[in-house]
Amino acid sequence: MPVNLTVSRLLEDKGRQFDLHLVAGERGIDAPVVEADLNRPGLAFAGFLEVFSHNRIQILGNTESGYLASLGPGERRHRLEKALEYEIPCFIVTDNNKPPHELLEIANERDIAILTTSHPTTRFASLLTFYLEREFAPTTLVHGVLVDVFGIGVLIMGTAGVGKSECGLELIERGHRLVADDVVVAKRLGKGLVVGAAASNVQHHMEVRGLGIVDVELLFGAGSVREEKRVDLIVKLERWTRDTRIDRVGLDEEFENVLDVSIRTFTIPVEPGRNISILVEVAALQFRIHSQGRNPARELNERLIKQMARQRLV
Repeated sequence: MPVNLTVSRLLEDKGRQFDLHLVAGERGIDAPVVEADLNRPGLAFAGFLEVFSHNRIQILGNTESGYLASLGPGERRHRLEKALEYEIPCFIVTDNNKPPHELLEIANERDIAILTTSHPTTRFASLLTFYLEREFAPTTLVHGVLVDVFGIGVLIMGTAGVGKSECGLELIERGHRLVADDVVVAKRLGKGLVVGAAASNVQHHMEVRGLGIVDVELLFGAGSVREEKRVDLIVKLERWTRDTRIDRVGLDEEFENVLDVSIRTFTIPVEPGRNISILVEVAALQFRIHSQGRNPARELNERLIKQMARQRLV
């Protein structure tokens, strides 16, 4: 999915939380942000521009501000003019440092946004990186219901009408928490880590056949929902027929690929009379046991093999 992040949206999304204030270059707030990485432009201010990562957000901490303050007005303007010849998304001056007036003047002339924040540099860089990594993370849309079950992120998948939303609703009624219904926005944030969330315009809502749109937070309370959750386990609901092939013992492990991450998967056959929500709870607990390095099916199989081997020796 394409990333449409601009300085303006950064201010809209995180301006209050990050204590960001626009102090110059107002005409440049629609500049695109194209990378999740940040840059400290100290070397660029010193005149070394050969490897200047100008297409990143530029962070001016105490070091950069102190260096600029140590220069004479003429030299400072010359250094800043050279650096600001490049296309730069914006500058963010941290730790309540006051931007040099030369920087403000040049930024206004060249439409480069200058922002300030009261946060210390290291803390602010950490907050901003966390936000940008999510914005630029590989993303896909997955059809299903994501529920936090006993702390395990369970993505319930299956064909339309198989009962995914009804199963999710019953899990919520049993005390578990909804993350997303119908469309799950999945992002890969690192090696082996996929998190899911709801699209912002349908957050905390479910579509239930016969009832229509249900506001889960309104019906069950704030504790029944959460913003995002790691996708630990996939449960695939499949209509049972005589030809359905299901692993009855549990010796074979099934995986589903989401954003090049293999996620443990259980396939549960759906037929009248089966309590699917309880089976999903057991699948989550079974996954937790497997994560601890134990597999009851394998352990039982090994005990039976040893028992049969002893009996043959008698």
